[in-house]
Amino acid sequence: MNKGKTKLTRHDAERLFEGLPRGNVKASGRPENPFEAGAFDVVERVDDETKLWKDNLITLPMAIELPVGYESVSRMREAMVRAWRVKWVREGKNEVVTEFPEGWTAVRPESGPIELRDPSGVVRALYGWAADAELKILPRYLIESQANSSSGLGSLLVRDRGNGQILERSSIWSAQTGTNHPDWTRLSAWLNLRYPQYRDPLRYWNDCEENIQN
Repeated sequence: MNKGKTKLTRHDAERLFEGLPRGNVKASGRPENPFEAGAFDVVERVDDETKLWKDNLITLPMAIELPVGYESVSRMREAMVRAWRVKWVREGKNEVVTEFPEGWTAVRPESGPIELRDPSGVVRALYGWAADAELKILPRYLIESQANSSSGLGSLLVRDRGNGQILERSSIWSAQTGTNHPDWTRLSAWLNLRYPQYRDPLRYWNDCEENIQN
């Protein structure tokens, strides 16, 4: 006869747990992961919203300097949505908060207007801080004046602002500048022949053309 403590019967063991709620028992070879799928969804969304607020929201003037071919600010905004993939978040009295694609920034230099830059750093628009400021969107191809500091005379050049290259130059140095320069008509015709929609600041940019087509 074995001596020692009496073994508990199954009935006695079950009595020890009387009153406890019965539930489904899930057998597993390893402990369950307490961090179920989706446990961090809320945190990730908050992080994304914080990043979006910091990096992608840019405040612009309500007014827009209308380029040739755009009859109203509302039509210009519609075109900006298609070409830039910009979203209008909310409007104030003199300004509008916009959401831009990743990489766009607004930079205020030491002097001069605020520069709206695309992800590659090219200035795509300018605007000031005054209540009546206007957003001026810049085209890719421009006729620029170039001054000679020693002679006081000026020249003209056609620049591709997308890559900074000079495409054509005037052959005349003149005291007259801008549209009064003797070569202005020739360079305008040269530019119009190769880029007939160059006055539209939402054309010929790689991102604009891709977004408009998609």
